[in-house]
Amino acid sequence: MKIMVVYDSRTGNTGKMAAAIAEGARSSAGAEVEVKKLGEPFPLRALGEADAVLFGSPSHYGNVTDGMRGFMSNLGEYVKSGKMSVKGSRAAIFGSYGWDGAWVMEEKLKGMVQELGYEVQEKVLVETGTNIQYSADKHTEKWKNFGADFVKSIA
Repeated sequence: MKIMVVYDSRTGNTGKMAAAIAEGARSSAGAEVEVKKLGEPFPLRALGEADAVLFGSPSHYGNVTDGMRGFMSNLGEYVKSGKMSVKGSRAAIFGSYGWDGAWVMEEKLKGMVQELGYEVQEKVLVETGTNIQYSADKHTEKWKNFGADFVKSIA
């Protein structure tokens, strides 16, 4: 089973989550996990070849990052053009926020991914930046479990 973790990160917090989620996903037998940070080159068709994708972004002024919005827009155009289909593919959402941005992942990012045609897992993993920055060791197991549980749910 091929799983992709695609994320954006401004300060490294969402990147720490992505790494732990990927580690957890890899713990499931037969899961091949590829992690891509936005800005790293990779073909969009790789998302269509994946069995499932986990999308992550930090909250930035009441939205996902500019990079994630641009990526979703480009991916949407790619899907609309018929070059790739994600209809029925599974996805999950995660991210980090500073003050009051948890809803950004729960509503905005989740909605963007659903609009592409993905079946998005109901549970969204959201963590405060201070938890990641100052006590990541206390939360890492939760992030790993999120990745492992997602893979188990689609197996």
